[in-house]
Amino acid sequence: MNYVNNKEFLNLIIEYKKSKDRKVYNKLGKIFILIAENILNKPSFINYTQDRKDEMVSEATLDMCRYITLFDENKSKNPFGYYTRTTYNAFNRYFNKQKRINDTFISLSFIENFDEGVM
Repeated sequence: MNYVNNKEFLNLIIEYKKSKDRKVYNKLGKIFILIAENILNKPSFINYTQDRKDEMVSEATLDMCRYITLFDENKSKNPFGYYTRTTYNAFNRYFNKQKRINDTFISLSFIENFDEGVM
């Protein structure tokens, strides 16, 4: 991908793990946001509202920050692939959470509209 240089990304992760430098962490955060926003440009996400997209980017970025120490640079030299998969997983969790919320509202709507005379 053109928007993230995998070697530089890997070096930033290694540098952050060694130093815990806030400047490096901020650079990583910008890359995380960039990955999430670029995935949202794919056709399968194009019709979502900007509010939903912002929530999805937020969820994905939070997950990527949470899992920064789980990336093992000794096993893989492809942090872009790892964090892209993390982003897709975060989006799927977001969709499942929204589905549960919608199902709950539908159930509540059904209960409110239930006619007691039917029983």
